Amino acid sequence: MTDSLLPMPVVEVPSAIRLNEQSVRKLRMGYPWVFRSEVINAKAADNIPPGTIVDFTRDKGEFVGRGYYNPKPQLVGRILTLKQEEKIEKFFIHHYIENAIVYRDKLFGQPYYRLIHAESDGLPGLIVDRFGDVVVAQVNTVGMDKLWPHVEAALKSLLKPRAIVLRNDSNARETEGLEKYVKVIHGTLDDKLVEVHDGAAKFYANVLEGQKTGWFFDQRENRRWVSQLTRDGSLLDVFCHTGGFGIMAARNGAKDVTFVDSSSDALAMVEKNAALNDVAAKCQTTEGAAFDVMEKMAHLGRKFDVVCVDPPAFIKSRKDHGPGMKGYQKLARLAVPLVERAGFLFFASCSHHAETYELIDTVSGALQKSGRPYQLIKVAGASADHPVHPMLPETGYLKALTFRFLD
Repeated sequence: MTDSLLPMPVVEVPSAIRLNEQSVRKLRMGYPWVFRSEVINAKAADNIPPGTIVDFTRDKGEFVGRGYYNPKPQLVGRILTLKQEEKIEKFFIHHYIENAIVYRDKLFGQPYYRLIHAESDGLPGLIVDRFGDVVVAQVNTVGMDKLWPHVEAALKSLLKPRAIVLRNDSNARETEGLEKYVKVIHGTLDDKLVEVHDGAAKFYANVLEGQKTGWFFDQRENRRWVSQLTRDGSLLDVFCHTGGFGIMAARNGAKDVTFVDSSSDALAMVEKNAALNDVAAKCQTTEGAAFDVMEKMAHLGRKFDVVCVDPPAFIKSRKDHGPGMKGYQKLARLAVPLVERAGFLFFASCSHHAETYELIDTVSGALQKSGRPYQLIKVAGASADHPVHPMLPETGYLKALTFRFLD
């Protein structure tokens, strides 16, 4: 008998993923994740093809929820519905995306926003940002990767975009066993730069090579807040990236803005954005590591009415917590002497492992050591197109603190 005639081995795949009672209770309260340690039949479930839609049940078989399963990572299951009659197919996906569009269109008068914020919008593993007639998506799980044809069909039907870009270059894809790539999968882009409109302000976003999807919609309200504080004054925009905070401030009445970033490409984009908004005369850029530049500025006696510090995530995992908080503390310490009397310090963190109270304690500690009296006048988060899932604190990752000096 040849090998081709040998009988194929029978691989048993469980009809449902059976969960322990702790997991059942959490899911019924709305928690959207299942971990391997919570699966009673985990060994048998190893045979399930990654990304398969499955039912999650109690040990005795009672239906709890439906979602997709991937036996490879520790986070094996993501819930899509708690309704047994609800099927996960094109109409399901279409409904959630349509619902997200209706909500965003109520918030904003322009089609520039975070359209799908993963679990918070009922579609775990999916990020979608809308740049007018260009849509940029990031698919971070194998389950959502398999559902992508339905997502793409819904986006085309509901938005009729000129182009759809897949920014599938996140590290999360490696954990899920997926390849990383960036590709225009629908339509064409004449340029990697597309415009983002925020009220009357305009910015260029690099949707093919920029950070994340090319723009940070999450800081929308915070940019406006900082620009309000900077009216008729000066702003230091540290970790400026492509200049969102500073350009908005310059447009809204700031007399001068200084941008600091270690990336020459980012500063080149700042200059493009300044020219696009006719505020280039108010703007100057400084290339260098933020810590070094801030220390040098303090030595030279430079002061600003508002100092805006918006660093990248210093705490990407729990093991980074200690060093990351020390980094935030050092940044705050370096920022204090740069703030004018009766000035403001805006300090942001996008590390979800840093709790809000921890960031307040850390930054306040640095301010206290300066001996300058101050107030914490505002605690904020991401803009409303980044809803927080009530059972996932991780989705409330952005913290923005504003301090006012009283001297």
